Amino acid sequence: MKRRLLIMVALIFMLNTIIFAQQPKTQNSKLKIQNAWVRPAAKGANSALYFVIENNSIKTDTLIGAESKIAEEVEVHESFKKDNDRMGMRPAGKLAINPKSEFEFKPGGFHIMLLGVTKDLKIGDKIEVVLLFKNKGKIKIKAEVSDMPITKKMKQ
Repeated sequence: MKRRLLIMVALIFMLNTIIFAQQPKTQNSKLKIQNAWVRPAAKGANSALYFVIENNSIKTDTLIGAESKIAEEVEVHESFKKDNDRMGMRPAGKLAINPKSEFEFKPGGFHIMLLGVTKDLKIGDKIEVVLLFKNKGKIKIKAEVSDMPITKKMKQ
């Protein structure tokens, strides 16, 4: 009898764990992506994606990566000043987005590198990219190909 009770308790615990894990993560439902744009590029070349992350929640979330079918590789990068006023780029890793704040990905700063684009990116085209967050999970965004920043508020 004790064994059956123990097995039932274990099964209920496992079932609750599975159900909880499959629930959508809503604690950062106020995370928004705005003004997404991407630089033009020829097939096989590299491009960069820029946007603003707006975190209106009360919790920090972390951008842990990005993915897209438009490029062979997609990486979070940052530009930095090297010696003699030269600029360089390097992978940025994970980026914490503080609560009640905005984080801008812009030329000369943080950006998403699209390495080896799989087709020509012409001005006016639109691409899809998925941003991966620690708490929010995946956010699919659309970005317009442009040679200058999109300034109007385009919420995703």
